[in-house]
Amino acid sequence: MAQVVLEKLNKRYGQVHAVIDVDLVIEREEFVVLVGPSGCGKSTTLRMIAGLEDVSAGVIRIGERVVNRLPPKDRDIAMVFQNYALYQHMTVFDNLAFGLRNRKVTEVDIKREVARAAAILGIEPLLGRKPRQLSGGQQQRVALGRCIVRHPQVFLFDEPLSNLDAKLRAQMRLELKRLRERVPATSIYVTHDQVEAMTLGDRVVVMRDGRVQQAGTPLEIYNQPRNRFVAGFIGAPAMNFVEVTLESGTDGLYASAPDFRIRVPDERGVALMRVGARVATLGVRPEHVVFGASQHGTGFDGVVEVTEQLGAELLVGVRAAGTTLLASRIDPETRLAPHQPLHLSLNPRGVHFFDAATEDAIR
Repeated sequence: MAQVVLEKLNKRYGQVHAVIDVDLVIEREEFVVLVGPSGCGKSTTLRMIAGLEDVSAGVIRIGERVVNRLPPKDRDIAMVFQNYALYQHMTVFDNLAFGLRNRKVTEVDIKREVARAAAILGIEPLLGRKPRQLSGGQQQRVALGRCIVRHPQVFLFDEPLSNLDAKLRAQMRLELKRLRERVPATSIYVTHDQVEAMTLGDRVVVMRDGRVQQAGTPLEIYNQPRNRFVAGFIGAPAMNFVEVTLESGTDGLYASAPDFRIRVPDERGVALMRVGARVATLGVRPEHVVFGASQHGTGFDGVVEVTEQLGAELLVGVRAAGTTLLASRIDPETRLAPHQPLHLSLNPRGVHFFDAATEDAIR
């Protein structure tokens, strides 16, 4: 398995600058997920690594080689697409064997490699079937098997689960996790689904408008977002945001909005005073909005707008601070009525502040 290095990678389509100065190192056997909204440049970046798109500027290294000008077949990569791209007239065995036969591998070796991949993926009973006789999840396993038999330096995944229903997607995420244990490989995975990114990646790379916004472990991205975009994109339900004015009080710094005033947690207050902020965006995840009084001065009043019964928990939308705040992880047996007044508080460790102008996190 090889290290992949991207240095100042750029892609232009005429006047459109789709990928801008991407610097990234994917270590050997690391699983890195590129995530972001449609049009952020993640798939274009992957396609440049694969050799399916020309590089406008910058360098791509796979192992010790600069591969900018190498055709895809010479890069020693394997790619799984959103469309499984299976040969419908061939059996599963022949689909798995196709690439090896093109490389003039002996039939004995082909049978050994196909049997190995089929055992890893649990598709031995399917080897004699045609793709049209398979479910979506089974076709996805065949597409993965076609990559495994080749022993590539790098696996590339371009939204491979997006055609599956929700239940099957969850199942295939588990299958991919198990596959990583059996076949350690340098892997780059593209998705717009932040749940996939958080559950699959050793590291997550969040992209927006062609630029990398933040790269880190899933928990680093979740707990220490670099800016408001990352904070809002990663996490379900999404982070709550409130535009606040910052005011000094006798016992510390306070954040105020309409019908809302809380004491800023001490370590956050130090950072805000150091940069001299007078206005900011307060961010708090729904699981850190809790019912009841606070011992830390972060209590406020609100009114129930809507409830969503999810079975294991209750999700509550509360009107407060001039906006709707979501509170999650509420006991599902809690009885709440629309327009019911509530007293809530914020868990101090879950309070974030972002610069009102740049949207960067204030730490």
